[in-house]
Amino acid sequence: MHITNRSQLISYLTPEQRLLISVCSAEESIGRAEVRDLLVKPFSWERLILLSERHKLLPMLFKNIRAESVNFPIETPSILKEKFIVQTQHVLKLASEGIRISNILNREGIPSILLKGPFLSQQIYNNDALRPSRDIDILILPDNIERVNEILRNEGYRRVYPDFELSKKQKIFYQHYKNQYAYRNPHNGCLIEIHWRLFSQKILFPTPTEQVFAERQELNMAGSPIHVLSKKHCFEYLCLHGSLHQWFRLLWLRDIAQLLNDKENHLDELLINAKKNGNERPVQQAIILSNLFFGSPEHSAITKSNNLVKSITNFAVTAAIGSEQKTLSQKITRLRIPFYKMKLKRNINYKLSCWSILHPNFNDWKRVKLPDSLFFLYFLLRPFIWFYTFYIVKKKRES
Repeated sequence: MHITNRSQLISYLTPEQRLLISVCSAEESIGRAEVRDLLVKPFSWERLILLSERHKLLPMLFKNIRAESVNFPIETPSILKEKFIVQTQHVLKLASEGIRISNILNREGIPSILLKGPFLSQQIYNNDALRPSRDIDILILPDNIERVNEILRNEGYRRVYPDFELSKKQKIFYQHYKNQYAYRNPHNGCLIEIHWRLFSQKILFPTPTEQVFAERQELNMAGSPIHVLSKKHCFEYLCLHGSLHQWFRLLWLRDIAQLLNDKENHLDELLINAKKNGNERPVQQAIILSNLFFGSPEHSAITKSNNLVKSITNFAVTAAIGSEQKTLSQKITRLRIPFYKMKLKRNINYKLSCWSILHPNFNDWKRVKLPDSLFFLYFLLRPFIWFYTFYIVKKKRES
């Protein structure tokens, strides 16, 4: 699939995809102007709602459909409102718990930044319930990992990722090559991911974590001060996050469109900053895609994008409008992902780091227990454990 303009993209979309994108576009955008025409054409509410859930756009779909219905009668199925209420209640629960944990960390002298979810939603949409989320993401400084681990345990949380105690070498390896632990509270059901850097690959976002904290932005939520990424770091982080995941959720592109529509964000400065970090390709890809899908502003530097940027952009278009199962597959086809990721940056060390799929992980350590003195054997065993896990074991379960 080779897409060069929005009209061409639209021709590939189903009626439900086209309607979802139009309804969720910014109020004054070209896409939003098409909503009423699309609503009178044949489409399936069931498929539209399923699609909005896949792309995490259901709250925005409900909110904007309701806004359109003020002057244009729209009969919506009750299930849409029911799902909106359930998702909103869950997000508000996460927001409340995130603020509570942030306040506890603050009292203990541990700085933190709340990422994504309701906190990003409040930052860029001025509405904490527009972004569905399954967990609370908190960024901390690496030196505070053990202290935060202890605090969360005292608050009733248990680590579930990894869900066993790591040996000394496993912990060193994991914290060097990975960037997060996950904790769940069995009493309130909340899941918290603690990050000690923004990405597993350090070279992907070379700005020191200390600088990210020094430039963080303060917000007020529910009467409490919290900290989020600065607009500059937020934009680059979201571009990188979406690009790594091939933009298979349209909410991520809608976030980019929202930031680009904010006149306080000067695109030239954002591009310069991204280039300093070697991240101009993911940022260019994000800007092109947000323009294709949501009609966000174009930029003269982007219209002259090279063939590599066009290649990764078309790869992402296929992921965004194609099958989610194919994008998330753990089978041998997953090997196409490192080749895609290698195109995101020029740096040779980054390209090598894209093959972390070959690294042993905690699932390997859990399945095959070796003493630290034999840790090196995990590298040799990795392909065999992977094949056994995703083909032999999975086949047995399915049968």
